[in-house]
Amino acid sequence: MICLTYDTDYMTPEGMRQFFDTVPFPGQGTFFLWKPFPATAWHGHEIQPHPYVADLTRFGSDLQAFSASLELPHAPQGVRTHSCVYSHMVGIELYKQGYRYASMTSPLYELGLRPYRHPWGIWEMPIYYMDNMDFCTPGNWPELAHKPFSTEIFERALDNEGLYVFDFHPLHIALNTTSYEAYQDVKAAIGRGEDPFSLRMPGRGVATYFNELCEAMDKRGVKSVTLSQALDHHLQGKQGA
Repeated sequence: MICLTYDTDYMTPEGMRQFFDTVPFPGQGTFFLWKPFPATAWHGHEIQPHPYVADLTRFGSDLQAFSASLELPHAPQGVRTHSCVYSHMVGIELYKQGYRYASMTSPLYELGLRPYRHPWGIWEMPIYYMDNMDFCTPGNWPELAHKPFSTEIFERALDNEGLYVFDFHPLHIALNTTSYEAYQDVKAAIGRGEDPFSLRMPGRGVATYFNELCEAMDKRGVKSVTLSQALDHHLQGKQGA
């Protein structure tokens, strides 16, 4: 099962409209919102909060205020914090506020992944692939000889049973980010609010890889499902076992 998910950091409502106009993908995805996106059409995709955690002792009240600011059409069910910050304090508060799942742990490229329970009443939807972790791995783990944007990564997910959560940033798709260093060269411009599509990088990058993944899914007739749908499917399977 494939779940295409998206962290919307530094995207604007205009940028997201352009994203949907120019970046088709199979099935439904889950978008984690870093700020309010007024008058944005989400085309039936799942939308959930993507809060920045500044102080764990204030996480509960900060999350409530942030989620309210998003003006979601439903009570939030899932969360992915910025930089995937998680602790037992986070899990306890998520349960108190009625969340069903978090998607933050990162057992990258591991096969046979499944949703699993945190001790505090929250399900975890583990991340199989994240675009910026992919292109940062050569610097962080040079001994692995890791090659970013390898089609083998998604082919293995398509060939094996399990839950495979892909985490992309629309920003990096718009930029076609090719490496950590290349992103640093445009980061200041992004911070000034420049259009990431106008800063698109040549060569093999995140957009190249994302398009290849979508093409491979299309060829196999595989469609993405939302994280909520994947969790429902998992729970139904456990009930039927």
